[in-house]
Amino acid sequence: MSATDRTAEFPTMHASAEATQPRRLPWWASLLAALCGGLLLDAAGPGLGWWPLALPAVALILLSSWHQRARWGLLVGAIAGLAFWGPHISWLTLYLGLVPWAGLTGVMAAWFALCGMLLAFATRGLARAPWVAARPARLALAQSLTVGGLWVLREGVQSSWPYGGFAWGRLAHTQATGWFAESVSWLGFAGLSGLLAAAVAVAVAVWLVPGATSRLRVIGAAGIAATLALLAIVPVATLPHDGTLRIAAIQGNSKSGIFDDRENGDVFRDHAEETTRLLDELEAAGESVDLIVWPENSAEYDLPGNALRDFQVAGLAKRAGAPIVAGSILQDPDGSYTNSAIVWDADGATGQRYDKRFPVPFAEYMPNREFFHFFAPDLVDLVQLEYSAGQRPAVMEIDTPAGPIAAGLAICFDIIFDQQAEEMVDGGAQVILAPTNNADFGRTDESVQQLQIARLRAIETGRALVNISTVGTSAVVAPDGSALDSLTPFTSDALVAEVPLVAGATPALRFGGAIAGGWMLLGALGCAGAAWGAWNARSTRDSYAPRRARSS
Repeated sequence: MSATDRTAEFPTMHASAEATQPRRLPWWASLLAALCGGLLLDAAGPGLGWWPLALPAVALILLSSWHQRARWGLLVGAIAGLAFWGPHISWLTLYLGLVPWAGLTGVMAAWFALCGMLLAFATRGLARAPWVAARPARLALAQSLTVGGLWVLREGVQSSWPYGGFAWGRLAHTQATGWFAESVSWLGFAGLSGLLAAAVAVAVAVWLVPGATSRLRVIGAAGIAATLALLAIVPVATLPHDGTLRIAAIQGNSKSGIFDDRENGDVFRDHAEETTRLLDELEAAGESVDLIVWPENSAEYDLPGNALRDFQVAGLAKRAGAPIVAGSILQDPDGSYTNSAIVWDADGATGQRYDKRFPVPFAEYMPNREFFHFFAPDLVDLVQLEYSAGQRPAVMEIDTPAGPIAAGLAICFDIIFDQQAEEMVDGGAQVILAPTNNADFGRTDESVQQLQIARLRAIETGRALVNISTVGTSAVVAPDGSALDSLTPFTSDALVAEVPLVAGATPALRFGGAIAGGWMLLGALGCAGAAWGAWNARSTRDSYAPRRARSS
């Protein structure tokens, strides 16, 4: 029997097969969607800050791999990842050149590629799973929840591995200045990323799902609109206040980058002089502050061991009538180094200390030094000190004129990790201090990106946050995400703000881990269902092949 005869004999079967065949973009459109989606996702993030573009960006990335073969999903995922991460972290090239940028971009794009492969496998496999695919609405829902889970899974893995991960460039970060920022206090970073990805996935699913009706598409659009409207109107979760604290933070505008031409003591002097100027202004106005915060590395090396600087900081604290939290590089008795924040009062060092818990690989320590030295000896040799990960609590008890307070500490990139937020809140932090040094990134988007992540962190934890940099961008952020005070980058200045002292945990901190785990579980279950669908399709095809051979 010829192919024409078989088609004539089984016209209903062939028509049904065509109607239920999963729809997908042609190869050229898939490649273009991946490229444009990655670029738009960068434009949506802090920097340009065109946050509404996050939704079409995710839609294009999903479209590029939807119902594709897994190998093709791997390719378009890599393209989307390169298109996003390349410009998003281009600030790495300012002083360090192309090699570190290319390395980190490659690793992050690899996670995108693996995610694209899983998205393709899951959406295609679920469309072949009989129980799921029997109803278009059921299939669209299963695919959308799976996609949301896989998106969260990718962000979770990239935030943990390798070398402690890089919790940057998450979908939730695009909403720092958008309508959905307040919802992070209820959902957490992972929860918001997953919900946005799943909402966009519904739009893609109802367009490409086999057998979708106009009614289903209308219902899908209504569901998306309702979800986004709810995210937009939900108020920030509020926590009880227990008094206020008047905080000052010093931006010394120091030459504190790796390759800046400076003398020993210049960075310290810039911050001491700006503190003196601030105290002059406060005294002239008859005002005072309860706490002064200096940025990361502002006191340079071994502040406790330098008698002159010890005396100067103690003198400033005595004049202010308030303790000073200063950043300094310290060496422990075992020879290890830490990037630390220490507290000074009128009598000198109080013994309160926090050590950065997430030192940056390839910058503050060199993993696998001998291996990487073979490829880039000059760059590897720039990393001379090997900073150890801090083991001290993330909260310090500080005596202030307003009474003892519990301050959560997050030095520089500490602020991007969910674990740090959890430990600060679990430790009873009433306010968050986030000293940083962005001098190595100049006037690029890095400092803006970090400040926007810090803004979301303030909303998520329900606490005021002091983001103070040696050069900017510096601001005091209220628990609702609004700016209480901010400074112009690359100016010597100080900010002063009255911040609430907060107790308790937002829903995001109470349930954020479970929400993230739930999304990841949905992704895993969806992949399991897709594997069943792929196996079923293969079994059906194999069992039908002998019958076709016999009939011919």
